[in-house]
Amino acid sequence: MCSLAFMFMLFKKDRPMTKMIWFMVLSFIMMGFSVISEANIIGLVEYKKEEVLADVESLTDALAKCPENEELKEQLTKKVDLFVKDETEDTPTKPEEVKKIGKAYLALGNDQKVISYSERVLAKDTSNQVAKDLKKFAQTHQLIKETPKSTEDKRTLARKIAINIRELEASTTIQKEQVVELKNSYRQKVIDMKKTKPQ
Repeated sequence: MCSLAFMFMLFKKDRPMTKMIWFMVLSFIMMGFSVISEANIIGLVEYKKEEVLADVESLTDALAKCPENEELKEQLTKKVDLFVKDETEDTPTKPEEVKKIGKAYLALGNDQKVISYSERVLAKDTSNQVAKDLKKFAQTHQLIKETPKSTEDKRTLARKIAINIRELEASTTIQKEQVVELKNSYRQKVIDMKKTKPQ
């Protein structure tokens, strides 16, 4: 508003050629200010994202050491949701970011959120291997949990779980300890099923 008033004063006071020069100078200044402001906003958003992601990582590590701590779970849930909510549909998602968010959801034991987040990433980038691995891990974990209730043939289900685990063992996204935990979880589920099976 002030710049418009200033331009009007110059136009009223100066000669036609001088008016044109002033107009061009002021236009360049205003364009430059716009670019600088936009760059500052982008920089601020990136800094905020990195800050939230750093909090997510440290809270995930803390929760891994104290998995029953409800306060840590609550804090981590808020930070993860904040990060995911701030992403727009056009924002390219970096594999390292996907890995940290996926790891956080896994620490919270929320398979469905891992799957939905991975699918959201894959909708933007179908070749994102990190998202594919996370989705497969969460889906396999769900299959294991639902095995006793599943109407699918148990041998077919066991084969599917075994193939998924084998593929996850070759993954650089999923930690070896998580794959071992997945295997143990399935073994325990099979043992429990045998115990409860009618004689």
